[in-house]
Amino acid sequence: MDARERCLSSSSSPFVLEGLKSRVKWWGWCKEAFEAAEREDKPVLVDVGAVWCHWCHVMDERTYNDEEVAEFINKHFIPVKVDRDERPDVDRRLQEAAQLISGQSGWPLTVFMTPKGQVIWAATYLPPRREMGLPGMLEVLEAVLRAYREKRGEVEKFHEDLARELKKWHSPSPGEPRREGQAEVLAALAASFDEEYGGFGGAPKFPPITQLELLMMRHFYDGVGIYGKMAERTLDAMALGGVYDQLLGGFFRYSTDRSWLIPHYEKLLIDNAELLAVYTKAYRQFGKALYKRTAEGIVKWLDEFMRAPEGGYYASQDADVDGEEGGYYRWSLEELKELLGELYPVASKHFGLEEYPWPEGKATLRVARPLEGPEAERIYQILIEARRKRKPPFTDTTVYVGWSCAMAYAELLASRLASVGNKYHAVRTLERFGVELGQRGRLPRGFRGGGPVGIAALEDYAYCILAWIEGYSHTAKLEFLKVAESAGEILLAKFLEEGGFKDVETVDEIIPTPNYPALDTPNFSGNAVAAIALATLSEVTGDAKYKEAAYRAVSALYGKMERVGPAASGLWIALDLLTLGVPRTVIVGESPELITAALRAYRPWHVVVPITGDWPYKDPAVRAMLNGPKPAAYICAGGACSLPVREPERLEKTIEEFMKTKYALPL
Repeated sequence: MDARERCLSSSSSPFVLEGLKSRVKWWGWCKEAFEAAEREDKPVLVDVGAVWCHWCHVMDERTYNDEEVAEFINKHFIPVKVDRDERPDVDRRLQEAAQLISGQSGWPLTVFMTPKGQVIWAATYLPPRREMGLPGMLEVLEAVLRAYREKRGEVEKFHEDLARELKKWHSPSPGEPRREGQAEVLAALAASFDEEYGGFGGAPKFPPITQLELLMMRHFYDGVGIYGKMAERTLDAMALGGVYDQLLGGFFRYSTDRSWLIPHYEKLLIDNAELLAVYTKAYRQFGKALYKRTAEGIVKWLDEFMRAPEGGYYASQDADVDGEEGGYYRWSLEELKELLGELYPVASKHFGLEEYPWPEGKATLRVARPLEGPEAERIYQILIEARRKRKPPFTDTTVYVGWSCAMAYAELLASRLASVGNKYHAVRTLERFGVELGQRGRLPRGFRGGGPVGIAALEDYAYCILAWIEGYSHTAKLEFLKVAESAGEILLAKFLEEGGFKDVETVDEIIPTPNYPALDTPNFSGNAVAAIALATLSEVTGDAKYKEAAYRAVSALYGKMERVGPAASGLWIALDLLTLGVPRTVIVGESPELITAALRAYRPWHVVVPITGDWPYKDPAVRAMLNGPKPAAYICAGGACSLPVREPERLEKTIEEFMKTKYALPL
């Protein structure tokens, strides 16, 4: 096995290993690839993608399998494959460069670099030859090679300008944080709101996860109708649309159209984790049965495909089956007529089957008109049974730690707020990762084939802190708080810098640009989830250093927050919690009834602290509670704590109302 094959096969990523079957002689992302480029004086072609990505498969099949293209690449370039799930740090830096160069980013990402790691040019999908307004890969390869050979000075100048812009973006952008700045963010959301279909802006549409969280939090505290309207309209449209799998549950990554009808059909664990939390909270806030059914559907998808038996959750499901995008999910009308027989007219009306010119004549199921009762049950039963006879999409069985912690957190939240989810699997997941951190002193990025993969990123530690705290709320096991503290110490010691929390502990030596993630993607940015997690950890343990560190990070990013507004909604949520405190309910003494009532209570980001034995933390407020009557519950929010509440039947309402007006935005 030569250096190229060793580099490629060392990844074990399903996406990267596909390169072994390619006409192109791929390398993996390694220093040796760039050393080979230096030695042979060749530019580097980097293909960033994922095993779930439809257009990545298309580009592999059409472009990189083209004999002329592959021959040109193998002769004149060092080609490198990168799995964006496994290496989010590399992906993040190259996506930012691509955005500056062309205004486009996404997957597949095609980046040309010098052997020194300087970016020459970037694009997304490229066909083998020019078509439909897109340049062809062959002409791009020739142009890049010509620039590399004949215009080295211009290439270096271009890279210097690019690096300057990236450094400028990631330089500290401090300001005095004002939670009132949310008002401008909310106004921007209202201005871009799609009244007809929900969501913001036009196509394509990603589920606006953090914007929904912000709108629901503000609606809870401020009672402003438009905030609730924007959230509900969007939640309804997504849950009833084709972007949600109406048969077996779970959300696809995004919709290609404005009406949430035609998705790209990949399902990612992290998207569904954050959406499970959103729909659970929405169910409690708005009381709609649709939202609980949607949460139940996500859990049904987990049960069917995504649970790792030893704890954790699998990473993703592919969009394609045997080269057809969405083949597992789409239906021809002829097939539906044959399957449903006399029920077809009812199903056609329910799903709106004959009201849309379906791509390739195959429908994606959505709910056009509600339908309940025996007919509905029979229709869904028939279609689910037919679906299960099809070949399912490929499931990437990598267990990414941060994504799994996000889902464990969401399942625990759903179990207490909506009686949805597998609490036991979530706890097993947290125990597994807690042991890993305790034994190794650090977390891996994930596990594949029984072994660790990579090194955890900022959001991995942050989501595990949140999940371990939630695990403690359910079990009262101090071990969960101890590992959450250990992870918090790692964030403070190894990730916090002048510009905020950096995305990785040690930057890659090929592209060592610092990066302080602040933009939601649509998932919570690393700095947002870190700030929320540390604010929560500080509230539970009474140790102010976590909250102070998170506030320093948000302050360093505040200038960016004001500039990008809704694109940093996660950080605006974090700022609110840091300013006023994460609402907590402390329960002292043995009282399963009080603990159950506190866990059932709904308030955005509310955390439950059950103290049933020794308490190792020195928070003076909690020490005073421990010296008071037992059992009792105390609600703390907005810088104050309530008198003891000893009646479970009035605890839930007290949690919702205590200091609620303090959290309202100033008019």
